[in-house]
Amino acid sequence: MDAERLLNRAEEHADAAIAYELRADRIEVEAVNGELRLADPERHRGAALRLLKDGSWRVVHADQPDGRDPFKAAVRVPGRGTADLPDEPPAATGRHDWTGRTHPLDALDEVTELALDLSRNSPHDCEVRCVSLALRYRILTTWGTEVEARLHQTSFGVRVSDRGEHGREEYHEREGATAAGPERFLERAETLLDRASRRLRDLLRAEPGPDRVERAVLDPELLGVLVHEAFGHATEGDLVARGESILRGRLGERVASEAVTIVDDPTEPGPFGAYPFDDEGVDARRTVLVEDGVLRAYLTDLTTAAELDAPPTGNGRAETLGDHVQVRMSVTYVEPGDADREELFEEAGDGSVYLLGSKGGQTDTTTGHFQFSAKMGYVLEDGEPARPVRDVGLTGHTLRLLRGVLLLSRERRLHAGYCGKGGQLVPVSDGGPHALIEGPFNLRSG
Repeated sequence: MDAERLLNRAEEHADAAIAYELRADRIEVEAVNGELRLADPERHRGAALRLLKDGSWRVVHADQPDGRDPFKAAVRVPGRGTADLPDEPPAATGRHDWTGRTHPLDALDEVTELALDLSRNSPHDCEVRCVSLALRYRILTTWGTEVEARLHQTSFGVRVSDRGEHGREEYHEREGATAAGPERFLERAETLLDRASRRLRDLLRAEPGPDRVERAVLDPELLGVLVHEAFGHATEGDLVARGESILRGRLGERVASEAVTIVDDPTEPGPFGAYPFDDEGVDARRTVLVEDGVLRAYLTDLTTAAELDAPPTGNGRAETLGDHVQVRMSVTYVEPGDADREELFEEAGDGSVYLLGSKGGQTDTTTGHFQFSAKMGYVLEDGEPARPVRDVGLTGHTLRLLRGVLLLSRERRLHAGYCGKGGQLVPVSDGGPHALIEGPFNLRSG
Protein backbone atom coordinates (compact mmCIF):
# COMPACT_ATOMS: atom_id res chain seq x y z
CA MET A 1 0.00 0.00 0.00
CA ASP A 2 1.50 3.36 -1.04
CA ALA A 3 1.46 6.65 0.90
CA GLU A 4 -1.49 8.16 -0.99
CA ARG A 5 -3.76 5.17 -0.32
CA LEU A 6 -2.71 5.13 3.32
CA LEU A 7 -3.52 8.80 3.72
CA ASN A 8 -6.90 8.40 2.03
CA ARG A 9 -7.81 5.63 4.47
CA ALA A 10 -6.59 7.71 7.40
CA GLU A 11 -9.03 10.52 6.67
CA GLU A 12 -11.84 8.13 7.56
CA HIS A 13 -10.42 7.32 10.99
CA ALA A 14 -8.23 10.13 12.34
CA ASP A 15 -8.10 13.80 13.28
CA ALA A 16 -4.76 14.08 11.45
CA ALA A 17 -2.24 11.70 9.90
CA ILE A 18 1.27 11.38 8.50
CA ALA A 19 1.96 8.76 5.81
CA TYR A 20 5.39 7.28 5.06
CA GLU A 21 6.75 5.38 2.08
CA LEU A 22 10.32 4.05 2.22
CA ARG A 23 12.86 2.17 0.11
CA ALA A 24 16.23 1.38 1.70
CA ASP A 25 19.32 -0.44 0.42
CA ARG A 26 22.05 -1.11 2.97
CA ILE A 27 25.44 -2.79 3.32
CA GLU A 28 27.27 -3.61 6.53
CA VAL A 29 30.86 -4.85 6.54
CA GLU A 30 32.99 -5.80 9.54
CA ALA A 31 36.52 -7.23 9.50
CA VAL A 32 38.65 -8.15 12.52
CA ASN A 33 42.37 -8.94 12.15
CA GLY A 34 41.90 -10.00 8.54
CA GLU A 35 38.83 -12.14 9.22
CA LEU A 36 35.52 -11.18 7.64
CA ARG A 37 32.75 -11.07 10.26
CA LEU A 38 30.01 -9.38 8.20
CA ALA A 39 29.46 -8.55 4.54
CA ASP A 40 25.71 -8.24 4.30
CA PRO A 41 23.53 -6.45 1.73
CA GLU A 42 19.92 -5.70 2.69
CA ARG A 43 16.88 -4.30 0.91
CA HIS A 44 13.75 -3.01 2.61
CA ARG A 45 10.47 -1.65 1.25
CA GLY A 46 7.60 -0.47 3.38
CA ALA A 47 4.90 2.02 4.25
CA ALA A 48 3.38 3.18 7.52
CA LEU A 49 1.07 5.76 8.99
CA ARG A 50 0.87 7.80 12.19
CA LEU A 51 -2.67 8.68 13.23
CA LEU A 52 -3.64 11.40 15.68
CA LYS A 53 -6.96 10.43 17.25
CA ASP A 54 -8.48 11.47 20.57
CA GLY A 55 -5.25 13.17 21.62
CA SER A 56 -3.02 10.15 21.03
CA TRP A 57 -0.62 9.21 18.23
CA ARG A 58 -1.01 5.63 16.98
CA VAL A 59 1.26 3.84 14.51
CA VAL A 60 -0.22 1.80 11.66
CA HIS A 61 1.94 -0.57 9.60
CA ALA A 62 0.59 -1.08 6.10
CA ASP A 63 1.21 -4.82 5.97
CA GLN A 64 -0.27 -7.03 8.67
CA PRO A 65 0.94 -10.67 8.52
CA ASP A 66 -2.39 -12.03 9.73
CA GLY A 67 -4.38 -10.03 7.20
CA ARG A 68 -6.16 -7.84 9.78
CA ASP A 69 -7.22 -4.32 8.90
CA PRO A 70 -4.48 -2.14 10.48
CA PHE A 71 -6.74 0.89 10.78
CA LYS A 72 -9.38 -0.85 12.86
CA ALA A 73 -6.73 -2.09 15.28
CA ALA A 74 -5.29 1.42 15.66
CA VAL A 75 -8.53 3.29 16.27
CA ARG A 76 -9.72 0.76 18.87
CA VAL A 77 -6.90 1.72 21.27
CA PRO A 78 -8.79 3.00 24.33
CA GLY A 79 -8.20 6.21 26.25
CA ARG A 80 -7.82 9.89 25.48
CA GLY A 81 -4.49 11.69 25.46
CA THR A 82 -3.39 15.32 25.38
CA ALA A 83 -1.35 15.36 22.17
CA ASP A 84 -2.20 18.11 19.70
CA LEU A 85 -0.81 19.92 16.68
CA PRO A 86 0.02 23.62 16.25
CA ASP A 87 -2.87 25.69 14.90
CA GLU A 88 -1.19 25.82 11.49
CA PRO A 89 1.21 22.87 11.08
CA PRO A 90 3.91 23.62 8.50
CA ALA A 91 3.12 21.98 5.17
CA ALA A 92 6.47 21.46 3.45
CA THR A 93 6.74 20.48 -0.20
CA GLY A 94 9.60 19.57 -2.52
CA ARG A 95 12.13 16.94 -3.56
CA HIS A 96 15.68 16.68 -2.28
CA ASP A 97 18.66 14.81 -3.74
CA TRP A 98 21.34 14.21 -1.08
CA THR A 99 23.22 11.37 -2.73
CA GLY A 100 26.87 10.50 -3.11
CA ARG A 101 28.78 9.21 -6.10
CA THR A 102 28.33 5.48 -5.46
CA HIS A 103 25.32 3.35 -4.53
CA PRO A 104 26.14 1.11 -1.54
CA LEU A 105 25.17 -2.14 -3.29
CA ASP A 106 27.60 -1.35 -6.11
CA ALA A 107 30.58 -1.07 -3.73
CA LEU A 108 30.16 -4.08 -1.43
CA ASP A 109 33.14 -5.99 -2.84
CA GLU A 110 35.45 -2.98 -2.76
CA VAL A 111 34.46 -2.02 0.79
CA THR A 112 34.95 -5.62 1.94
CA GLU A 113 38.41 -5.85 0.35
CA LEU A 114 39.62 -2.63 1.98
CA ALA A 115 38.24 -3.54 5.41
CA LEU A 116 40.00 -6.89 5.28
CA ASP A 117 43.27 -5.36 4.09
CA LEU A 118 43.36 -2.65 6.77
CA SER A 119 42.47 -4.99 9.61
CA ARG A 120 44.99 -7.62 8.45
CA ASN A 121 47.98 -5.28 8.07
CA SER A 122 47.63 -3.24 11.26
CA PRO A 123 50.45 -3.85 13.78
CA HIS A 124 47.76 -3.93 16.52
CA ASP A 125 44.58 -5.91 16.97
CA CYS A 126 42.22 -4.13 14.62
CA GLU A 127 38.52 -3.98 13.85
CA VAL A 128 37.18 -2.10 10.81
CA ARG A 129 33.47 -1.52 10.27
CA CYS A 130 31.43 0.28 7.61
CA VAL A 131 27.68 0.80 7.21
CA SER A 132 26.35 2.54 4.11
CA LEU A 133 22.74 2.98 3.03
CA ALA A 134 20.69 4.55 0.27
CA LEU A 135 17.24 5.82 1.22
CA ARG A 136 14.33 6.99 -0.86
CA TYR A 137 11.39 8.14 1.20
CA ARG A 138 8.23 10.22 1.00
CA ILE A 139 6.10 11.87 3.66
CA LEU A 140 2.53 13.05 3.11
CA THR A 141 0.22 14.64 5.69
CA THR A 142 -3.46 15.45 5.92
CA TRP A 143 -2.56 19.16 6.23
CA GLY A 144 -0.79 19.29 2.86
CA THR A 145 2.83 18.19 3.33
CA GLU A 146 4.33 16.37 0.34
CA VAL A 147 8.09 15.86 0.51
CA GLU A 148 10.47 13.31 -0.95
CA ALA A 149 14.19 12.65 -0.53
CA ARG A 150 16.89 10.47 -2.03
CA LEU A 151 19.71 10.27 0.50
CA HIS A 152 22.95 8.38 0.98
CA GLN A 153 24.44 7.96 4.44
CA THR A 154 27.69 6.27 5.44
CA SER A 155 29.35 5.67 8.80
CA PHE A 156 32.56 3.80 9.55
CA GLY A 157 34.98 3.27 12.36
CA VAL A 158 38.21 1.60 13.41
CA ARG A 159 39.19 0.18 16.78
CA VAL A 160 42.79 -0.77 17.62
CA SER A 161 44.00 -2.40 20.82
CA ASP A 162 47.19 -3.78 22.29
CA ARG A 163 48.81 -4.71 25.57
CA GLY A 164 51.12 -2.26 27.29
CA GLU A 165 52.86 -1.87 30.63
CA HIS A 166 49.60 -1.04 32.41
CA GLY A 167 47.44 -3.67 30.73
CA ARG A 168 45.38 -3.76 27.56
CA GLU A 169 44.39 -0.43 26.02
CA GLU A 170 42.23 0.44 23.02
CA TYR A 171 41.50 3.50 20.92
CA HIS A 172 38.69 4.01 18.45
CA GLU A 173 37.84 6.59 15.80
CA ARG A 174 34.62 7.04 13.86
CA GLU A 175 33.40 9.20 10.99
CA GLY A 176 30.10 9.54 9.16
CA ALA A 177 28.42 11.65 6.52
CA THR A 178 25.17 12.25 4.68
CA ALA A 179 25.07 12.95 0.96
CA ALA A 180 28.00 10.52 0.75
CA GLY A 181 28.06 6.89 -0.27
CA PRO A 182 30.67 4.20 0.42
CA GLU A 183 33.27 6.26 -1.43
CA ARG A 184 33.74 8.19 1.82
CA PHE A 185 34.90 5.00 3.57
CA LEU A 186 37.19 4.11 0.66
CA GLU A 187 38.77 7.57 0.74
CA ARG A 188 39.08 8.06 4.51
CA ALA A 189 39.41 4.70 6.26
CA GLU A 190 43.21 4.44 6.05
CA THR A 191 43.66 7.97 7.45
CA LEU A 192 41.29 7.12 10.29
CA LEU A 193 43.27 3.99 11.13
CA ASP A 194 46.59 5.88 11.09
CA ARG A 195 45.21 8.47 13.53
CA ALA A 196 43.83 5.84 15.90
CA SER A 197 47.12 3.91 15.82
CA ARG A 198 49.15 6.99 16.71
CA ARG A 199 46.91 7.71 19.70
CA LEU A 200 47.07 4.10 20.83
CA ARG A 201 50.87 4.20 20.87
CA ASP A 202 50.73 7.25 23.16
CA LEU A 203 48.09 5.60 25.33
CA LEU A 204 50.23 2.48 25.80
CA ARG A 205 52.95 4.58 27.46
CA ALA A 206 50.58 6.88 29.36
CA GLU A 207 50.62 7.26 33.13
CA PRO A 208 47.57 7.88 35.34
CA GLY A 209 46.38 11.47 35.15
CA PRO A 210 46.25 14.05 37.97
CA ASP A 211 43.31 14.02 40.36
CA ARG A 212 42.53 17.72 39.98
CA VAL A 213 43.36 20.65 37.70
CA GLU A 214 42.43 24.34 37.68
CA ARG A 215 41.91 24.54 33.91
CA ALA A 216 41.34 22.07 31.09
CA VAL A 217 41.41 22.17 27.30
CA LEU A 218 38.76 19.98 25.64
CA ASP A 219 39.12 18.73 22.08
CA PRO A 220 36.13 19.11 19.69
CA GLU A 221 34.97 15.53 20.22
CA LEU A 222 34.77 15.73 24.02
CA LEU A 223 33.29 19.24 23.92
CA GLY A 224 30.66 18.05 21.45
CA VAL A 225 29.73 14.99 23.51
CA LEU A 226 29.40 17.09 26.67
CA VAL A 227 27.26 19.70 24.91
CA HIS A 228 25.10 16.99 23.31
CA GLU A 229 24.60 14.80 26.37
CA ALA A 230 24.70 17.27 29.25
CA PHE A 231 23.11 20.30 27.56
CA GLY A 232 21.44 19.36 24.26
CA HIS A 233 19.10 16.77 25.74
CA ALA A 234 17.97 19.37 28.26
CA THR A 235 16.77 21.56 25.34
CA GLU A 236 14.52 18.80 23.93
CA GLY A 237 10.93 19.95 24.23
CA ASP A 238 9.48 16.72 25.61
CA LEU A 239 11.90 16.77 28.57
CA VAL A 240 11.22 20.47 29.09
CA ALA A 241 7.45 19.89 29.06
CA ARG A 242 7.74 17.04 31.58
CA GLY A 243 9.87 19.11 33.96
CA GLU A 244 12.92 16.87 33.40
CA SER A 245 15.21 19.65 32.19
CA ILE A 246 17.39 22.05 34.13
CA LEU A 247 16.60 24.58 31.39
CA ARG A 248 12.83 24.69 31.89
CA GLY A 249 11.58 28.27 32.25
CA ARG A 250 15.01 29.79 31.53
CA LEU A 251 14.59 31.19 28.03
CA GLY A 252 16.32 34.56 27.91
CA GLU A 253 18.61 33.73 30.84
CA ARG A 254 22.39 33.51 30.72
CA VAL A 255 23.38 29.84 30.90
CA ALA A 256 26.94 30.03 29.52
CA SER A 257 29.79 32.47 29.09
CA GLU A 258 29.52 35.16 26.40
CA ALA A 259 31.95 33.13 24.28
CA VAL A 260 29.42 30.33 23.81
CA THR A 261 26.89 30.02 20.98
CA ILE A 262 25.31 26.58 20.52
CA VAL A 263 23.48 25.59 17.34
CA ASP A 264 21.45 22.59 16.14
CA ASP A 265 21.52 22.58 12.35
CA PRO A 266 20.51 19.60 10.14
CA THR A 267 20.20 21.71 6.99
CA GLU A 268 23.77 21.38 5.68
CA PRO A 269 24.37 18.27 3.52
CA GLY A 270 27.47 16.47 4.70
CA PRO A 271 27.40 16.00 8.49
CA PHE A 272 26.11 12.68 9.81
CA GLY A 273 22.62 13.25 11.20
CA ALA A 274 21.71 16.01 8.73
CA TYR A 275 18.42 15.82 6.82
CA PRO A 276 16.30 18.03 4.52
CA PHE A 277 13.11 17.45 6.54
CA ASP A 278 12.30 15.62 9.74
CA ASP A 279 10.15 12.54 10.26
CA GLU A 280 6.98 14.62 10.50
CA GLY A 281 7.66 16.27 7.15
CA VAL A 282 8.74 19.58 8.69
CA ASP A 283 11.51 21.35 6.79
CA ALA A 284 14.86 21.22 8.57
CA ARG A 285 15.96 24.51 10.10
CA ARG A 286 18.95 25.99 11.90
CA THR A 287 18.07 26.57 15.55
CA VAL A 288 20.24 28.78 17.75
CA LEU A 289 19.89 27.26 21.21
CA VAL A 290 22.34 29.57 22.98
CA GLU A 291 23.44 32.94 21.63
CA ASP A 292 26.40 34.66 23.29
CA GLY A 293 25.69 32.68 26.44
CA VAL A 294 21.91 33.33 26.56
CA LEU A 295 19.35 30.51 26.15
CA ARG A 296 17.22 31.34 23.10
CA ALA A 297 15.23 28.23 22.10
CA TYR A 298 14.18 24.66 22.78
CA LEU A 299 14.03 21.88 20.19
CA THR A 300 10.52 20.68 19.29
CA ASP A 301 8.49 18.27 17.23
CA LEU A 302 4.90 19.14 16.30
CA THR A 303 3.39 17.82 19.53
CA THR A 304 5.78 19.62 21.89
CA ALA A 305 5.58 22.78 19.78
CA ALA A 306 1.83 22.83 20.50
CA GLU A 307 2.36 21.95 24.16
CA LEU A 308 5.02 24.63 24.76
CA ASP A 309 3.43 27.20 22.42
CA ALA A 310 6.74 27.29 20.58
CA PRO A 311 7.62 27.16 16.88
CA PRO A 312 8.25 23.72 15.34
CA THR A 313 12.01 23.37 14.84
CA GLY A 314 11.98 20.26 12.62
CA ASN A 315 13.43 17.92 15.26
CA GLY A 316 10.82 15.15 15.23
CA ARG A 317 12.75 11.95 14.51
CA ALA A 318 12.21 8.18 14.54
CA GLU A 319 14.66 5.32 14.08
CA THR A 320 12.63 3.13 11.76
CA LEU A 321 9.49 3.24 9.68
CA GLY A 322 6.49 3.35 11.98
CA ASP A 323 8.37 4.12 15.22
CA HIS A 324 6.91 6.84 17.40
CA VAL A 325 8.46 10.24 16.72
CA GLN A 326 10.50 11.86 19.51
CA VAL A 327 12.23 15.22 19.87
CA ARG A 328 15.86 14.59 18.92
CA MET A 329 18.99 16.58 18.17
CA SER A 330 20.60 16.47 14.71
CA VAL A 331 23.93 18.27 14.14
CA THR A 332 24.67 20.09 17.40
CA TYR A 333 27.80 22.12 17.94
CA VAL A 334 29.47 25.07 19.63
CA GLU A 335 30.31 27.80 17.14
CA PRO A 336 34.06 28.48 16.81
CA GLY A 337 35.86 31.41 18.39
CA ASP A 338 38.85 33.32 17.04
CA ALA A 339 41.85 31.90 18.92
CA ASP A 340 44.58 29.58 17.72
CA ARG A 341 44.67 26.21 19.44
CA GLU A 342 48.19 27.04 20.62
CA GLU A 343 46.81 30.13 22.39
CA LEU A 344 44.51 27.87 24.42
CA PHE A 345 47.41 25.67 25.49
CA GLU A 346 49.52 28.70 26.44
CA GLU A 347 46.69 30.34 28.38
CA ALA A 348 45.83 27.11 30.20
CA GLY A 349 49.27 26.98 31.80
CA ASP A 350 51.66 24.22 32.79
CA GLY A 351 50.07 21.31 34.62
CA SER A 352 46.69 21.72 32.96
CA VAL A 353 45.33 18.80 30.96
CA TYR A 354 44.30 18.53 27.31
CA LEU A 355 41.46 15.97 27.15
CA LEU A 356 40.65 14.03 23.97
CA GLY A 357 37.56 12.11 22.92
CA SER A 358 34.90 10.35 24.91
CA LYS A 359 34.52 6.79 26.17
CA GLY A 360 31.02 7.52 27.44
CA GLY A 361 29.50 8.71 30.68
CA GLN A 362 26.25 9.72 32.27
CA THR A 363 24.26 12.88 32.85
CA ASP A 364 21.11 13.99 34.66
CA THR A 365 19.18 16.57 32.63
CA THR A 366 17.07 17.48 35.66
CA THR A 367 19.97 18.43 37.94
CA GLY A 368 22.67 19.16 35.36
CA HIS A 369 25.27 16.86 36.91
CA PHE A 370 27.47 14.80 34.59
CA GLN A 371 30.39 12.39 34.56
CA PHE A 372 32.34 11.54 31.40
CA SER A 373 35.50 9.58 30.66
CA ALA A 374 37.94 10.87 28.04
CA LYS A 375 39.76 8.49 25.74
CA MET A 376 43.04 9.96 26.98
CA GLY A 377 44.78 13.23 27.78
CA TYR A 378 48.06 15.13 27.75
CA VAL A 379 49.56 17.21 30.55
CA LEU A 380 50.55 20.63 29.18
CA GLU A 381 54.15 21.78 29.54
CA ASP A 382 55.66 24.94 28.00
CA GLY A 383 52.43 25.59 26.11
CA GLU A 384 52.30 22.17 24.43
CA PRO A 385 50.70 18.75 25.02
CA ALA A 386 53.60 16.79 26.51
CA ARG A 387 53.03 13.83 28.79
CA PRO A 388 50.21 11.37 27.82
CA VAL A 389 47.84 10.34 30.62
CA ARG A 390 45.08 7.74 30.87
CA ASP A 391 42.02 7.16 33.07
CA VAL A 392 40.96 10.81 32.91
CA GLY A 393 37.63 12.52 32.44
CA LEU A 394 35.39 15.21 33.84
CA THR A 395 32.87 15.30 36.65
CA GLY A 396 30.85 18.46 37.08
CA HIS A 397 27.75 20.54 36.44
CA THR A 398 26.55 21.50 32.96
CA LEU A 399 25.91 25.19 33.49
CA ARG A 400 29.03 25.65 35.61
CA LEU A 401 31.11 24.11 32.82
CA LEU A 402 29.55 26.31 30.11
CA ARG A 403 29.93 29.45 32.21
CA GLY A 404 33.60 28.61 32.63
CA VAL A 405 34.44 28.71 28.90
CA LEU A 406 37.27 31.23 28.45
CA LEU A 407 38.51 30.75 24.89
CA LEU A 408 37.43 28.87 21.76
CA SER A 409 39.64 28.03 18.80
CA ARG A 410 38.70 29.02 15.28
CA GLU A 411 38.29 25.56 13.72
CA ARG A 412 35.16 23.36 13.88
CA ARG A 413 35.21 19.57 13.86
CA LEU A 414 32.16 17.33 14.02
CA HIS A 415 32.06 13.82 15.45
CA ALA A 416 29.56 11.27 14.11
CA GLY A 417 27.60 8.89 16.29
CA TYR A 418 24.23 7.45 17.23
CA CYS A 419 22.05 8.94 19.96
CA GLY A 420 19.83 6.70 22.06
CA LYS A 421 16.50 7.79 23.52
CA GLY A 422 13.30 5.93 24.27
CA GLY A 423 14.73 2.69 22.88
CA GLN A 424 15.57 4.26 19.51
CA LEU A 425 18.90 5.18 17.89
CA VAL A 426 19.24 7.99 15.33
CA PRO A 427 22.35 9.34 13.58
CA VAL A 428 23.73 12.60 14.96
CA SER A 429 26.86 14.73 14.90
CA ASP A 430 28.24 16.94 17.62
CA GLY A 431 31.37 18.96 18.06
CA GLY A 432 32.81 22.44 17.75
CA PRO A 433 36.23 23.96 18.37
CA HIS A 434 38.82 23.34 21.07
CA ALA A 435 37.71 24.95 24.33
CA LEU A 436 39.68 26.33 27.29
CA ILE A 437 37.53 26.03 30.40
CA GLU A 438 38.07 27.41 33.90
CA GLY A 439 37.66 24.89 36.71
CA PRO A 440 38.67 23.63 39.08
CA PHE A 441 37.96 20.12 37.78
CA ASN A 442 38.10 16.73 39.39
CA LEU A 443 39.46 14.34 36.79
CA ARG A 444 37.73 11.01 37.24
CA SER A 445 40.20 8.14 37.42
CA GLY A 446 39.13 4.88 35.76
